[in-house]
Amino acid sequence: MLVKDFASWRQRARKTARARRGATIFGALSLVLVIAGCGGFPGFGGASPASDAGPRLDARGEALAGMARQPSEPYWPFRLAELSAAADSIPAAVVHLKAALALNPDYAPALSLLTRIYFDSRAHAEAITLLEGTLARQPLAPVELRVALALHLDAAGERGRAEAVLAACPGDSRELRGARSYLSLRGDNVSGVLEAAERALEADRDNAVNHNNYGVALLCAGRPLEARDAFQAAIDRDATLAGALYNMAIVETFYLFNDSAGREWFARYRQHASDDPDGLASVLEADVSRLNAPKAR
Repeated sequence: MLVKDFASWRQRARKTARARRGATIFGALSLVLVIAGCGGFPGFGGASPASDAGPRLDARGEALAGMARQPSEPYWPFRLAELSAAADSIPAAVVHLKAALALNPDYAPALSLLTRIYFDSRAHAEAITLLEGTLARQPLAPVELRVALALHLDAAGERGRAEAVLAACPGDSRELRGARSYLSLRGDNVSGVLEAAERALEADRDNAVNHNNYGVALLCAGRPLEARDAFQAAIDRDATLAGALYNMAIVETFYLFNDSAGREWFARYRQHASDDPDGLASVLEADVSRLNAPKAR
């Protein structure tokens, strides 16, 4: 009776996961996104201004010296912010980025990094205000900033506005393809999802997030074996991409019914992140409890 009840519960859990199969899209933005930077958020590399030759300094020392020489140049506090972010000193990075934007409110590298940090901390309203201000002042601002605005609008629940921002973007850059793929996967309408993901992948096959999102699109199309290959391709390019690791656990557990492999992928995922939107932990832990339960006599 216990096994029968468990099997019934397990079947319901798997059906629920299948119904939600498009929901797990790590990477297209917080781990998830499409483009450059941490997990794929749009990014710019600030170009260091010319400086006089002098003694060779470490990166932080060089930035501080640059600020002393060129106090009105936003690159130097931006550079300090980059170094702080790389060292996981996020509060310090925010202080430096705000200093750079005080010098030039439309300095794209600082805007990009600050709004990426805001995305990770779910401060979407602040990012939207910043980006909309710049785009109102600078109609020809880089498309990456429009992509960032669309992603923040989507995360804030303003899907219609996000889609309108992307629709108004000129061209068909890899950033736009990636963002369109991400938004299509986030939506309720699965038509066009696979095509959007394929176009993003065609634009940048070295991007692990694109492979991850393509795998999710393949799941939406009912092709789990190919999806597994896509997630593996993502992991081959970035072994720490949490979304791809989690999605591999999803495929193995809910689609291919290989709980052992699912547990292994889920354990790897747990080394990098803790979110569990599809309730994998409860399913896999229940499996372990069942296997370890005393045998009925």
